[in-house]
Amino acid sequence: MNKVKRVFKRLKKKDQNIRLMKWIIRITSPYISHIIIIFCVSLVSMGISYASTIIGKYVVDDATRGAINFRNITLMCITTLVSIIVGIFSNILSSYINERFSFNIKQKLFNDIQRCVWIKISKYHSGDLVTRLTSDVDGLADGLISLIPSTILILCQLIISFCILFYYDKAIAVFALILGPIGALLMLFFKEKYKKYQTQLRKTESEYRAFMQECLSDLTVIKTFMQEDINEKKMEEFKNKRLKLVTYNTRLSSIMGAVMKMIYSMGYVIAFCWGSYRISTGDITYGTLTVFITLVSSVQGSVSGLAGLFPKVYSMLISAERISDVTEIEKERYEGKTDVPKNVGLKVNSVSFAYDKEQILKDIDFSVKPGEKIGIIGSSGAGKTTMIRMLLALTKPQKGSIYYTFSDVSEPVCPDSRRFISYVPQGNTLRSGTIAENVRVGKSDANEIMINNALKMASADKFVKKLPKKLETEISEGSVGISEGQAQRIAIARALISEKPVLILDEATSALDEKTESIILKNITENLTEITCFIITHRSSMLKYCDKVIEIGESGNITMHSLKDKSV
Repeated sequence: MNKVKRVFKRLKKKDQNIRLMKWIIRITSPYISHIIIIFCVSLVSMGISYASTIIGKYVVDDATRGAINFRNITLMCITTLVSIIVGIFSNILSSYINERFSFNIKQKLFNDIQRCVWIKISKYHSGDLVTRLTSDVDGLADGLISLIPSTILILCQLIISFCILFYYDKAIAVFALILGPIGALLMLFFKEKYKKYQTQLRKTESEYRAFMQECLSDLTVIKTFMQEDINEKKMEEFKNKRLKLVTYNTRLSSIMGAVMKMIYSMGYVIAFCWGSYRISTGDITYGTLTVFITLVSSVQGSVSGLAGLFPKVYSMLISAERISDVTEIEKERYEGKTDVPKNVGLKVNSVSFAYDKEQILKDIDFSVKPGEKIGIIGSSGAGKTTMIRMLLALTKPQKGSIYYTFSDVSEPVCPDSRRFISYVPQGNTLRSGTIAENVRVGKSDANEIMINNALKMASADKFVKKLPKKLETEISEGSVGISEGQAQRIAIARALISEKPVLILDEATSALDEKTESIILKNITENLTEITCFIITHRSSMLKYCDKVIEIGESGNITMHSLKDKSV
C-alpha cells in the first residue's frame, strides 16, 4: 500500500512540475525576443573575450622573441574598450528588460488577486500575498531573464572553448572536459538540501512580513494592551529562525563553493604544469600556455556554470510555484452587464450556508420590494455579515438562490450585480489620499459640486469646510488626522455619490452619535426614496428608519417584521 502511495505521490509531483513548466513557458513567451537580444549581446561580449585571449597569445609570443607588435597591442586595447562598452550596454539592457518583465508579472498577479473568488483568496494572509507580489516575482523574473540566455551562452562557451583548446592540445582539452562534470556531479549532490532551505526561507519571509504588517496596522491595539515587549520577542524568534536557516544555507553554499574551487585549482595547476612541460620540450610557446590556462578555466567554468544554474533554477521554481498557486485560484466571471436599473428588489429562496459544520443560515426565505429600507439584526456571529457577503456576491449560498428583481426581470446574484450596489463596510476603509480622492472612489468622474452634495447627505460637509485644505486635505494610512466618526461619514459619502439603487450599510454609523446618525438616516430615507437599503445594526434607534426588520436567530432561521404594522 505504501509503495502504491509513493508511486501516486511521484506521479502527482510529476504532473505538478509539468503544469509549472507550462505556466513558466506561457508567461515567458512574450519576452522571447527580449531574451534573444540579451543572448546576442552576451554572445558578442563572449566573442570579444575570445578574440582578446587569442590576441594576448601573440602579444606574449612577440614579447618572448624580444619584439613589440603595436598592432596587436592596439587590437588588445580596442577589444578591451569594446568589451567594457558592450558590458555597460548589456547591464542597462538586462536591467530594463528584467524590470519590465518583473513589473508586468506583478501587475498580472495583482490583477488576478483582485479578480479571484473572494472566499478563496481571503484564505491567504495579505502579508503572504505581498511577499509573493514582491520577493517571489523578483526572484522569478531575475531567474527567467538571465537563466535562458545564460544556459545557451554557457553551452556555446563550452563548445567554443573546447574546440579551441582541442586545436592546441587534444589531451588537455579532454582532461578539462572530464574534470568539469566531476564538479557538476558534486554540486548535484547538495541540490535537495539547498532546495529545502530555500523553501523554508521563503516561508519564514512570508511569516515575518505578515506579522509586521499586522502589527503596523494595529499600533493602537498594541500600545493599548502594551504588547511592545511581546512583539519584540516574537520578532527575535523570527530573526533567530531566519539566521539559523541563512547560516545553514550559507554553510552549504560555502561547501559547494569550496568543492568547485578545489576542482578549479586542480585544473589550473595541471594545465600550468602540462603547459610548462610542453614549453620545456619546445612543443608550444609561452603565449600558447596563456591560452591553455584561460581556456581550461573557461571549459571548467562552463561546466560548473551549468551546475551552478541549478540553485537558481530551484529558487526560481519555488517562486514560480508560489506565484502560480495564486494565479490559478478560481476567478470571478463578469458577463459585462452595464445597465443600471432604477428600482431594484430582492428575492431569497431557501438559502442555507455553513462554515465547516457550523450552520449559519438555514432555509431562509424573504423578499424585499424596490425602495424598502430593511434593518438586519441579530447577535454577533448569527450570520449578518454572511448574508451581506452573499448579497455582494462575495460568497455563494450552499443551498437555495438569491435574485435581484427589477422591471419584471430576475437576475441571480453575481459579480455583475455589483454594478448597482453601494456598500459601506464596517471599520475604517478609507485610503491614503485626499478627501476628494476617497469620495471619488464611488464615482471617478464626480465634480466638486457632486462631492459636496454627497458630503452634505452624509453630514460631513461642515467639518470638511473647516479643514485648512477642505476637499484636498490629505488622509494618511488609518485615517490619521480625522476622527473615526468623520472617517465613517466620508465612507458614507463615497457610497452615496455613486447613486446606485441598492445601498448596504454594515454598522456604518457605529462611531457616530445618535444625533448625527439620525440626520444621515433621515437624509437617506426621505431624499433617496427609490433606493433599496439594507442596514445592519446593533442599535435599536436605527430601526425607526426601516420599513421591515430581518432578525437572524442563533439557529440560522430568520424572522421578518414589518415596522409599519408595528409588529416589533
